[in-house]
Amino acid sequence: MTNATTPTQDAAAREQDAKALAGRLSGQVIVGGRVTAGLTRDSFAVENPANGEIIGSAPRCGAQDVAHAVDAAAAACPRWAAVPGRQRSLLLLEAASRLEAEAESIAGLSSLETGNAIATQTRGEARTMVDIFRFFAGMANEAKGKTVPLTERQFLFTKRVPVGVVGAIIPWNAPLMQTASKLAPALAAGNTVVLKTAEQAPLAVVRILEILQQVLPPGVANVISGFGEEAGRPLAEHPAVRKVTFTGSSAVGAQILHYAADKIVPVTAELGGKNPNIVMPDADLDLAVAGIVQGMRLFRQGQSCTAGTRIYIHADIYRDVLDRVIAEFGNSRMGNPLDEATQVGALISAEQLARVERYVAMARDTPGARILVGGERPADPLLRRGYFFLPTLIEGVPSTSPVCRDEIFGPVATVTPWTDFDRVIAEANDSPYGLAAVLWTRDLARAMDFIDRIEAGFVQVNQFSVAEAGIEYGGVKLSGIGRELSPESMVEHFTWSKTVIINHGTPGA
Repeated sequence: MTNATTPTQDAAAREQDAKALAGRLSGQVIVGGRVTAGLTRDSFAVENPANGEIIGSAPRCGAQDVAHAVDAAAAACPRWAAVPGRQRSLLLLEAASRLEAEAESIAGLSSLETGNAIATQTRGEARTMVDIFRFFAGMANEAKGKTVPLTERQFLFTKRVPVGVVGAIIPWNAPLMQTASKLAPALAAGNTVVLKTAEQAPLAVVRILEILQQVLPPGVANVISGFGEEAGRPLAEHPAVRKVTFTGSSAVGAQILHYAADKIVPVTAELGGKNPNIVMPDADLDLAVAGIVQGMRLFRQGQSCTAGTRIYIHADIYRDVLDRVIAEFGNSRMGNPLDEATQVGALISAEQLARVERYVAMARDTPGARILVGGERPADPLLRRGYFFLPTLIEGVPSTSPVCRDEIFGPVATVTPWTDFDRVIAEANDSPYGLAAVLWTRDLARAMDFIDRIEAGFVQVNQFSVAEAGIEYGGVKLSGIGRELSPESMVEHFTWSKTVIINHGTPGA
């Protein structure tokens, strides 16, 4: 792992611009079309994970702010639902164009507050954000019902109706993409939204919603900030919120389901993962090595629910693959997230850094376990000002260890040799999670066997890509309920079906 700690002129200018934008958006929420201070007098600091500096603040919203935002969304809902789908499509396309025009500055602000590198993460994430808005803009006229033959004298049809006010709660690890994933399908289907940001990364999301106000009617898209119990819970419990969509940890997702249960409203929950990445002896090693690095979400510091952090490599190629992966780690550059030379940024917070260090210490104390690479913070004193941690591979950890079973959410993976395919599939499935899974092989029959037997909702062979617009995405078991990003998920999760039967009656009566 090489360091890129001396800021370039471009990085310094980009950081200055991002700080100015952060300062302007500090302390702001967006309710009823207005960028305004929260009703609360309390706030919390937002910091730059790369150096620990405070870059701004956000309102610490509570039940009063939630009610204010939901009231605005509820007031706007009938008018927005009545807008023809084709017109909603045009408005969302215009919103996507305006977001695209500001994508670079949004990406810079996101890098400043998340620690994700602009070159390898936030710039691409901003493009994905725009793609998601454009995709669902094209779907705005597709929330269609159906006609059903009944009898000659009866006409039966169904129509799809927007659910109403949607409460959306997003995490900090990919806030640009998550904002689009929540807002775009809900708005396209005719709903209004109150979105709660993650407290660690609220500012870029506020900027996205600020741009949307240039196009959308007041109250259609609202954003608040705050902590889970103080803002997320009252949002999920509010009686006027008729749908909750949440991305985050499995533990919090379970709480969200409880909060919504008393109202009996639907919840989409995209939760955690501890995903297997299996390399067969016949695999294309160039593909597999690159896929292991990409699958670890190394360029997001492992902070991804789809990260392939349980790596199983066939014994015949085990050492060759490991040597090549470790070499790839060594070629990666860690440093200022706003520098074009940086590939690996910082973890989001001191809390997340401590969590990663705790699991690595647990592995280090496990008999027979060995840290092959990483396992510590970088030595560079400039990097030690922030929450940087070296990409880490660990072998010899028992599959029953929390290191192998818990979602660490950092650049840490376990690696295990195997020889028996049935046993490796059984171990891959022996997890409370079921989000993503990947197999590397040239054997089509083996690939189809893997697809049939693996317990995961997002399965890939010979690639380890991330979710994107138009590709249905979601997990099973503790990895969540419901699906996102597909046309079907928009219709199923953001509208409800109304059945209508018309009896023709007596002719001429």
